[in-house]
Amino acid sequence: MKTPPPEAMTQGRTSRASKKSPLAVKCASLSLAAALMAGCPSAQIRPESFTCPSGAIEAMQDHLHWSSSDMFAVQLDDRYGRTDNVWFTPGADVVGIVPKGMDQARRQWELAPAGTRFYGKAYYLSDKMGREDGPSLVVRYDRVKLPGQDEQPICFVVVSIAQAFTDGKVKARNFNGGRVVYRWP
Repeated sequence: MKTPPPEAMTQGRTSRASKKSPLAVKCASLSLAAALMAGCPSAQIRPESFTCPSGAIEAMQDHLHWSSSDMFAVQLDDRYGRTDNVWFTPGADVVGIVPKGMDQARRQWELAPAGTRFYGKAYYLSDKMGREDGPSLVVRYDRVKLPGQDEQPICFVVVSIAQAFTDGKVKARNFNGGRVVYRWP
């Protein structure tokens, strides 16, 4: 199943954002170029480099038993199917999920079982931003909730090939592997 083009997705899509000001609503309805010309503050398209905060490192190591070598398969946005190609809005909140059927990866099953929810934001890296591999969707998750446990701070990054970038949205596959990180990039 394919998702509709970005202009068709603005109606009827479940919002994850809290109530927005009238200016924010107006700016969000404009294309990126029009929003910039109108003086709207732009969404952050490129993620900033970061060092994982000590609280997140402690949570990952001591509570979740994750290490920097751990990789987990994730459905990037829980509102769409695992095999869908999805239009992501850079700077927007994204909730990823470990889908059922990931039991074959024993370490993932033990550390991030089906139903694990990842909370973060989507970003876009064009090949003009220093990417040698071409344009990419980057989803940076900063919190996780394993089934039956409390939410924990984390540093987990998924980088996917961008299929397209139009009207301020990036299209990518909704399923990919991500990596526990202590620093990015």
